[in-house]
Amino acid sequence: MVWSVGMRASELARQISDELDHLGRVPVDRHLRALPEVFAAGDTAAAAFDAEHTVMQACQHATPLGKVAGYNAAADLLGLPLRDFTPGPYVTCLDLGAAGAVFTRGWDRRVMASGAEAKEVKKQINQWIHPPVDDASQILAAADRVSIELPFFPRDEKAVATG
Repeated sequence: MVWSVGMRASELARQISDELDHLGRVPVDRHLRALPEVFAAGDTAAAAFDAEHTVMQACQHATPLGKVAGYNAAADLLGLPLRDFTPGPYVTCLDLGAAGAVFTRGWDRRVMASGAEAKEVKKQINQWIHPPVDDASQILAAADRVSIELPFFPRDEKAVATG
């Protein structure tokens, strides 16, 4: 059995806007701007994934959202061009403990791997998303990396998640 409960953005989001989505997130533009002086990211940002979906409240989107919003906040202060937030392909990877894991792709959640094979994908994802903590050059390099090669994509399909 898998039980999961809903998520909501912090109530502080209401201080930015009264027009929140059903999860309490602030609508943002393609640069992750909520107001002229406010950029939002992570669980607080209702950023467009495509014409039908907003990004999920998960590390897959939170990490690139934070990188792009942080970059844009600094660029805005310095009068530099802003980056667009462009989410990569939507995937999910759920660790199932001793049973392995399940890895899916797309909003219809097509199963691409399960069991031990998916557990290895989950391990690789976890190693990628945890930034270095003790080397300044590695920290800065990780902060600028807003894409990741994704497994299980046909060669003719874009296999890089970007943000």
